[in-house]
Amino acid sequence: MNPFTADKRPLLSRLQTTRRLASSAVQLGVRRGLGMDGSRDGMLGDVLAAELDQMKGMAMKVGQILSYFDGILPADAHAALRMLQLGVTRMPTAQVTALIEAELGQPPAVAFSRFDLEPVASASIGQVHRARLGNDEVAVKVQYPHISTTIERDFSRLQHLSGLISTVTSIDGQAVTAELRDNIAAECDYRAEASAQNAFRSAFANDTAVAIPAVFDSHSARRVLTTCWHDGQNFYQFVASASATQRHAAADVLLQFALRCAFALGSINADPHPGNYLFEADGRVTFLDFGAVRVFDADFIEGERQLAKIIIDNRRAAFRPLLRDIGMVHNDHRFDYDLHWELLRHQYMPFWSPSFHFSAEFVRRAFEFSGPKNPNLRHLVFAPQWIWLQRLQWGLYAVLARLGASGSYGDLLRTYLAQPVTPLTLSVPHATV
Repeated sequence: MNPFTADKRPLLSRLQTTRRLASSAVQLGVRRGLGMDGSRDGMLGDVLAAELDQMKGMAMKVGQILSYFDGILPADAHAALRMLQLGVTRMPTAQVTALIEAELGQPPAVAFSRFDLEPVASASIGQVHRARLGNDEVAVKVQYPHISTTIERDFSRLQHLSGLISTVTSIDGQAVTAELRDNIAAECDYRAEASAQNAFRSAFANDTAVAIPAVFDSHSARRVLTTCWHDGQNFYQFVASASATQRHAAADVLLQFALRCAFALGSINADPHPGNYLFEADGRVTFLDFGAVRVFDADFIEGERQLAKIIIDNRRAAFRPLLRDIGMVHNDHRFDYDLHWELLRHQYMPFWSPSFHFSAEFVRRAFEFSGPKNPNLRHLVFAPQWIWLQRLQWGLYAVLARLGASGSYGDLLRTYLAQPVTPLTLSVPHATV
């Protein structure tokens, strides 16, 4: 079967196939680690990518994350999965036209001066078309029909797994699953994304290195989002053509954006995969897709700020009482504080080292720290929103490793930790945590 041919099998059948492929991917990774044959790695990635792309929703998000986290799968499989950052499976034209008319009250030929029916990108929740609105070139994101139902169905299956998580760790699997469900479901309302994008655009209005497309509210609705079109190289084009100086400069912009968002704005765009960036000729980085925005609880982000300060300043004596104060330790007597200190020193190494080079090995080492052999898993207590901060940090580190970023980053983090937190104000409240 050609993996890129539109697949008409029922969703359940595709889910079962993807589970088998995922299992094969893990087994292949183990075999390769033992020095065995890895010649089928690229084929595995091709088929896995095609299956995940057909499924859309949550499964495709998992595939997108796998595509840039080096070390989880063989290198050739990672490369094949990159197609998920742009997508390959398109909606039929009739569906696109009907959905836009239902949301905007006019078919695309009337609502826009020009509307290109062939999409330029296809992602986990919707696909993007280029169009013209008056004198403006625009990008129109159109949501897949019934995607919210598909995501809810996926999460109903995860409910069983979340119970198992709670039996082997101190993590409340049910609460984490509910957090994921609520916030990924919120991504299906493009009005929330428009609100978040407007807020971030306003916050970074004076930053000449950051570009965030303007939203056309008049042509946006729950399932249609229209924004200003931006030209630029995609991530892999940029990596292939940019000089080391250009790559380091771009990495600085990505890191500065993330640190300011997390530690000064208390609000993050939690989806740092490479498909969400464009690199412009003048050196600016355009940030796309603000569906996965999370505004943190004030007490949570203050605890994370204090923890970061202790780690980068190497104040080991203050570590244990702070972990207890912020409620991260379930069983104080059995908790290995030295091991957790070592884990967090690794996580914040880019900021306490005089100079640091991001690498795939640095990211892989973090997975070793957090693996099932870590005895602290049974005794740590995580606020569900902690997941989004970790997703941002490690996802960004993986991106910076692919850029080969090097530099001195400690002063950058200290700058934002010294500032008071000024949370973003979003007009759509369910976009917060």
